[in-house]
Amino acid sequence: MSIINIFFKISIIFYIINILSCADQKEVPQDLIPSENIIVTTSNVNTDNIYFDFESNSEVSITDNWQIAIEIDTSNYSMPSFVPGDIYIAIYENFDFDNLLTIPDTYMDDIQNDHSVFGYGGSYEVLSYDISIHKVSVTNPNYIYVIQSGDENYKLQFIEYTSGITVFQYAELE
Repeated sequence: MSIINIFFKISIIFYIINILSCADQKEVPQDLIPSENIIVTTSNVNTDNIYFDFESNSEVSITDNWQIAIEIDTSNYSMPSFVPGDIYIAIYENFDFDNLLTIPDTYMDDIQNDHSVFGYGGSYEVLSYDISIHKVSVTNPNYIYVIQSGDENYKLQFIEYTSGITVFQYAELE
């Protein structure tokens, strides 16, 4: 009798678990599903300047449509510099790249109109030279750059710079 009682209790537990697991699952609204992060490894800027188009996810010519560039700044010690294209761009320190899904509420106030601040020696330089070890690296890999290009919005984060090759990630924002 005891075995039947245990079997009955176990059956009831499995039945309840089955009912609970089949309950209606709430779907995440389509407009809140994050777009896929795209990781890019560029060609070598020491060979040629790099112009990147988010829409085609490719390096393009300077005469094509592009949002960001890495150029050798010949007027400033021939150092590699980040050059925004014809875009609006703002910088954020306190956001997690994966959790940023929409343009921040303060975006319009945060836009950097003077794009020279991103170049070598600028107040928000992306790539900096450490004279003590003679190496260029990403100045602040925690910065998230929010970009508006036409009707499209993107987030951008520079991950690494090694010997002329830049690694960054980006994704489209809602």
